[in-house]
Amino acid sequence: MQVEYIVFIVLILTIDSHAVIAIKQVKVDGDILIGGLFPVHEAGRHGEECGVLKPDQGVQRLQAISDDSHALKQTFVFIKAMLTSGDEIVCPDGGRPIMGNQSVALVIGAASSQVSVMVASMLQLLKVPQVSYSSTGAELSEKSRFQYFSRVVPPDDLQADTLARLVKRLNWTYVHAIAVTGSYGERGMDSFRAAADVEGICIDGSRMRNTNKARGVVMFVDEDNLRRILYNLDYIIQRNSTFVASDSWGTKRSVPSGYEAITKGAITVAPDRNQTPGYNEYFLNLSPGDNVFLQEYWEYLNCSVQNANFRECFKQRRLKFNQEAYVSSVVTAIKLVANALHKYILKFCGGFDNFGDCEVSKIGFNGTILQSYYRNVSLSNKPKDPPVIDANGDGLGRYGIYQLDSKGVYQKVGFCHAGKPMNLDIKRIRKITQSRGGMPKSVCSLPCGRNRYKEYNQDQRCCWTCIPCDPATSIVINETKCVECPAIEVPNQFYNACKPIKPEVFEFNSLWVLIPSSFSVLGILATSFVIAVFMRYSQTPVVKASGRELCYCMLFGIGLCYCVTFILLSKPTPNICALSRIIIGLSMSVVYAAILTKTNRLSRVFSPKSAARPGCIVPRAQIAICAAIVSVQVVGSLIWLVWEPPGITIQQPTRTTAVLTCKATAAHLVASLLYNMLLIIACTIYAFKTRKIPENFNETRLIGFTMYSTSILWLSFGPIYFATQNNFKIQITSLSMAVSLSGTVALCCFFAPKVYIVIWQPDKNVRTRQSAVGRLVNQQMRFISQITAPATANETSLLTATENYSTPQVTQFSSDPEVTSTSSIQASQASRSPATIKTAILSTSNNGSIVNEPIGLPKSQIPLIPYGYNDVSKDSGPHHNDYEIEMMLKELAANSDVTFL
Repeated sequence: MQVEYIVFIVLILTIDSHAVIAIKQVKVDGDILIGGLFPVHEAGRHGEECGVLKPDQGVQRLQAISDDSHALKQTFVFIKAMLTSGDEIVCPDGGRPIMGNQSVALVIGAASSQVSVMVASMLQLLKVPQVSYSSTGAELSEKSRFQYFSRVVPPDDLQADTLARLVKRLNWTYVHAIAVTGSYGERGMDSFRAAADVEGICIDGSRMRNTNKARGVVMFVDEDNLRRILYNLDYIIQRNSTFVASDSWGTKRSVPSGYEAITKGAITVAPDRNQTPGYNEYFLNLSPGDNVFLQEYWEYLNCSVQNANFRECFKQRRLKFNQEAYVSSVVTAIKLVANALHKYILKFCGGFDNFGDCEVSKIGFNGTILQSYYRNVSLSNKPKDPPVIDANGDGLGRYGIYQLDSKGVYQKVGFCHAGKPMNLDIKRIRKITQSRGGMPKSVCSLPCGRNRYKEYNQDQRCCWTCIPCDPATSIVINETKCVECPAIEVPNQFYNACKPIKPEVFEFNSLWVLIPSSFSVLGILATSFVIAVFMRYSQTPVVKASGRELCYCMLFGIGLCYCVTFILLSKPTPNICALSRIIIGLSMSVVYAAILTKTNRLSRVFSPKSAARPGCIVPRAQIAICAAIVSVQVVGSLIWLVWEPPGITIQQPTRTTAVLTCKATAAHLVASLLYNMLLIIACTIYAFKTRKIPENFNETRLIGFTMYSTSILWLSFGPIYFATQNNFKIQITSLSMAVSLSGTVALCCFFAPKVYIVIWQPDKNVRTRQSAVGRLVNQQMRFISQITAPATANETSLLTATENYSTPQVTQFSSDPEVTSTSSIQASQASRSPATIKTAILSTSNNGSIVNEPIGLPKSQIPLIPYGYNDVSKDSGPHHNDYEIEMMLKELAANSDVTFL
């Protein structure tokens, strides 16, 4: 039994708006008639019935079906049937039509979706099944219209989804789209638009010449129109555009032929299929005389070899034979139909030998039953193997992804199965595209940078304008709006979430800590050195004359001043905060309380207002006074701690910074420092008051230098501290340096001269009785004796007075309270006098009378005249009694505890 194939070559020509159908056929005798529709020629143009021959798409597919018919002859015997014309169809009872002649059992084809729609509409009336090998139009999935249509390729809605996913993987969001008019192009593009919308891809609606943003071009164009479009789109390559084409382009060599420069790098999608084994050998053994189409193909190749096959022709023309992409689809369709016919005959005829007597041979095949034998059935009939056609008559969504390299060869770069993730080799795509300058960016707007949100255009969600947010306080939510962080939070590094502000503290490896700490360490070492010198030379005159107890108090306070730095720069804790409240004020109050006690004692000792001995000048009394002054600061600090317990808090000097600091108000700190400011002012006043005491007591000069420098220091610190409220590093560092410098000023101005004398000038650090005060006592005694005895002559009196007050001045008198007795205090009070003194001097004039004349003292002796004798008459001063003066000076001279330097 033979199977008969009738091949319809359907060409639709548009001439004067009328459809003309020209039919050519190749008929192979057999028992079952199967129709096949193959586009051997392109559509004719300018009045021609047939256009250019399609050597691959038409001839190879046609021979594929013929090749498989020979394989079927070896399997079973077929019945011959003939598709009759419509006027020979009889429907006696209005049911299934009865053919007057043998009919076509099934039709294989067509290639294009547009042709398949028209053929399927006709076959729907005849209930003749149709299996297409390449029609992918989404419209053909509407089974209410095309109940008997099936295909071994997936529909375009799956292909459109694959294309959209492919564009997404290429990081394109804005593309051009080209579709051909008709079922394939329009329906396919509609499906692509829907899939692209899901993937967030926009299609540029403007003309391609008017924009260069969309560099990707998605194409749903049938095979015949592809080359015409490529001919008119050669300017696209100038903009580095890349084609992404559907299966109508697929892996066909004829499409890019002649347009390699434009199509290089194009990415195409085609149903996943393999090469049909043995087909190449079969085709090359064919000769041009086998059918009329092979003769045309022979002429198309311009072969001149006589009585030879196509192998010799290709060899003569030096051409390489390549199997067309859809040959395997044609073979798969034929195998499915053959298996279905085989099962149908076995069931309804009981075997192939009984087919001639079977009713099927007379009334034909039932299309509904026949298609059930190839739908949802695998070729291997194994349960685990997937079917070729699903229950709806569509092929499974399995696609291969290909890219044209620079040589025009399709390279497989990925695959995609419906419902599964796409497998795409992006690196290989980029490598192939590298010759064209790399994969182009096909976007309407570039991604916004960090801390910018998108303001979308009204009609396009792929086009936007990037608007900056405040980088210090705001984050971007969903790339669509700015949101300000809460007050204690700032944006993270990606500006997509808020994070708490990390409180700042001093880092011990920063210059803000290293410089003050180094300065304080040197200060502590210097203070320790001075203490060691004072302890080593504690019995020397200079050290004893300095008032050792108060000096040690000052050195202790100076050491605390240097320790303040380490407390202020430490990480705040409740204990650190409590300690800082106490030690800042205590350190300075100890220093200035000792200085105030010293200057107050000197002021009282040399006060001209009273001749009585001043009180509280012994060492114990001086220490008590100093402690009382310091206790005011201590009590105030303790009250502050009780009133406002120490703690830590986070402050925000600016919106974006936070500082971990002690919980205390600036007013309390100012109050604490204010007491020390009062001490500084008091010390400065006393230093100024005692600036003119005898040169022997020049310790007041050192105290004056100390207080003047300290005043200047704190006057400079105040503006710096209060002007840097927003910079805690400058504020705290300046405070610690101000306290340390206060101690340094006292150390350098007060103690450095004494240490210098003790160590480097020991010859000045000695005790002597023949000092200025000693000589003052002797002179006063001689002076008193002279004014109580009569003078023999005026010249003698004047000579005696002149001799008694011509002694040169000597410096430095001890002020050590240890060695100061009542006589020494009185001597101290007597150490300062005006330039002249009025007393009764016996002098003989020309007439022999005694007159009162002022006796001038040498300028060198001015500081040695005691208080109380400044322009005082014999009856106006507190020491008008000569006996009292004599007793005071004798007591001062006889006191062995007085130290003279």
